[in-house]
Amino acid sequence: MGSAVERTDKHVREYLLYRGFTSTLKQLDSDIKADKEKGFRVDRIIEQLQQLVQSFDLAGLKEYWLYLDRRLFCRLEDVYRSTVNKLRTSLYRYYVINTIQKGNLEKTQEFFQKQALELQGQAEWRDWFILPFIPTPEQNPAFGPYFSRQWADTFLVSLHNFLSVLFQSPPQPVLLSFDSEVQRMTSLAEENEQLRQVLFALQTESRDQKDGDEAVQHKLPLYVQNMDRLGDTEL
Repeated sequence: MGSAVERTDKHVREYLLYRGFTSTLKQLDSDIKADKEKGFRVDRIIEQLQQLVQSFDLAGLKEYWLYLDRRLFCRLEDVYRSTVNKLRTSLYRYYVINTIQKGNLEKTQEFFQKQALELQGQAEWRDWFILPFIPTPEQNPAFGPYFSRQWADTFLVSLHNFLSVLFQSPPQPVLLSFDSEVQRMTSLAEENEQLRQVLFALQTESRDQKDGDEAVQHKLPLYVQNMDRLGDTEL
């Protein structure tokens, strides 16, 4: 869907230029630049979240997730709320683990101080408040798995897949539907051209084979070929 949005944005820009709506075009470019949904490009959303985690920007991370929640997740049925909550929990844990791995214990303590009111009543966070006081948490049986690359990759892939499905679910506006139809027709045209070339090759091969068959003459035995030269007594 992300590529379709980018193509549609391009068409809108061309139309605004054609119509001379320069002020509207400037506003569009400004809005696209500040687009938190990244043109519905899931990879860019994941990159933005990772950038906030790596820069220890807890406030920015919370604000961005809250925006995604208000803009996207709130449209989902209640049955998916638990999945959203689990992804948020994993995102926060991803942030905390990163602060410890990078040796920034000040940011680790800051997280639990600022999130205490929100998280201390949640069962999945009850044991995590002792994390800053464990000398080697990566060796602790309870926390060790969260320090593995496998856990981080699994979380990021799960989040990526969830967002990908989410962006395909809501009904698309007419402009995006038009782009989808154009892409479908283009694909059909390319497929038809390939089939036409295959058919042409088969027809050429069949014609060449037919010409070759007509050129081959059936040769009779030598004595039969010379029968017209034989006399009656030799028959």
